[in-house]
Amino acid sequence: MKILISCYMLDLSGTPTYTVTLCRELINRGHDVSIYTTLSGKLAEGFNVYTDVSVIPKPDIIIAQHNTCAINLKQAFPKVPMIFSSHGVGPALEQPPDIDVQWYISVNEEVTANLVSKGVPASKIDLVRDFINVDRFFPATNLNETPKRILFISNYKKAVAFLTVRDACAKMGIEFKAAGAPYRRSYQIEHEINQADIVVSIARGVLEAMSCGRAAISYDLGRGDGYIDSGIYFESRTRNFGYLKCKYEFTVDSLIKEIEKYNPAIGITNRSFIVAHHNHRKATDQILEIVNKVI
Repeated sequence: MKILISCYMLDLSGTPTYTVTLCRELINRGHDVSIYTTLSGKLAEGFNVYTDVSVIPKPDIIIAQHNTCAINLKQAFPKVPMIFSSHGVGPALEQPPDIDVQWYISVNEEVTANLVSKGVPASKIDLVRDFINVDRFFPATNLNETPKRILFISNYKKAVAFLTVRDACAKMGIEFKAAGAPYRRSYQIEHEINQADIVVSIARGVLEAMSCGRAAISYDLGRGDGYIDSGIYFESRTRNFGYLKCKYEFTVDSLIKEIEKYNPAIGITNRSFIVAHHNHRKATDQILEIVNKVI
């Protein structure tokens, strides 16, 4: 099947990493996959990527991400069925485009509610949870009995969250490291995750940490759900482990209380949650079922 997927840019951030994870799995299954992007980026390497819609071969199906890309592709291929996949509630690019779309995919309950609030019929939305390549992100090392290293993953500028995590680590005598756009981008972040006992992040950063069998704390941009365990996982995933509807604004002292919840047994629990609910193979199965339904 000829599948065209769009993504506004292909830098090292959430939706682009989701995109290349999906593309690789579809290619592995024998599909002819192309990517349309406006700004491209380093993650484009190794894929069939177009920045000009006029030269894209006609696909059988379009999985559109980011509304400006969806509009451009609808104009280029008005008769090709389209699925619009939304990954957030705040960014303008994630809002449903004002065009004819056959079906919608949301990555969590908060996104589903946002699509419905914008006029999309609930009957035309399928929830496919944000997913991780569980073969790439796997537990390569054991957790220490007490936390020795904390990794903060963020693509947002150095601000209150960075300072809070850094100062909490200093106060507890724990080694602190940061990765992401303001610090230094890591294209093999799984190795750095596996060197940490706890990862502090939001969204896919939390999922990647859990997939590697690490303890995870949901926190960035001033808010978070704290230490992820079976008591908070099912609620926190409805908002992708981050953003405004999270429970807490942390101080250094309150974040220390979350770190003190650490138990190395959480690694097995976290890995099992990812394999069961955020597995890239299972998610691809779901997406292909939707594709076949729409076609």
